[in-house]
Amino acid sequence: MKYLLLGIIQGLTEFLPVSSSGHLVILQTFFKMPDSIAFDVIVHLATGLAVIVYFWKDILKLFTTERKMLWLIAVATVFTGILGIGFKDFFESLFSSVVAVGGFLILTGVIIMVAEWKGRGGRGLKEMNWLDAVLIGLAQGCAIAPGLSRSGTTISASLGRDLNRTLAARFSFLLSIPAILGAGLIQSKAIIKAGTMGIGAWPLILGFIAAFVSGLLAIKIFMNIIQRMSIRIFAYYCFVLGIIVLLINIF
Repeated sequence: MKYLLLGIIQGLTEFLPVSSSGHLVILQTFFKMPDSIAFDVIVHLATGLAVIVYFWKDILKLFTTERKMLWLIAVATVFTGILGIGFKDFFESLFSSVVAVGGFLILTGVIIMVAEWKGRGGRGLKEMNWLDAVLIGLAQGCAIAPGLSRSGTTISASLGRDLNRTLAARFSFLLSIPAILGAGLIQSKAIIKAGTMGIGAWPLILGFIAAFVSGLLAIKIFMNIIQRMSIRIFAYYCFVLGIIVLLINIF
């Protein structure tokens, strides 16, 4: 049951701007739930598959009518990789700190609020350029820190650059595919080196299914929200959860 819960949480929070890594650290810390590299890989691959399934038509367009977006995704991915690899040890050290998670959740809320206040949404794909891709890619790289939402930072960076809301969401989700699959590949090396899956097959299967289904649901919900209204509600959620985490840690 605990792995089913973790899978659902991973799927929902990976695509809603509230930080999946932050939620998993909180659950594993306060409820003494065991950490498993194999499980992390499986649920990340499940959420990657959810994006591919939901956006399969958009993915086909990358190789036909929207090759510019493909190029921009490639540029953003390079800068995500540079930041992620360059500061890998620093980011990994933060996963042992619940205080860091609480702080980064609050920072996520601030970033979302600033982007909603600043963004005008007047630019489409034709106006999007390499500088937009670089900044969004760097934002995604920073979001390796637990509590700093990947979708929250990338979408906020897009809105801050005045990209329209639909494009901001599409670019963020499509950009997540190489990031999620790349992270899964890197973690897989640790599993191969250890020579064990650790927790057995059924927890991995349940986690994969839960993360895939909840991931699809989260994408659908968020795409409807961002096209119709402000995403400040997620900022408020991050503020509340971040403050609660910090207060619990203090007292």
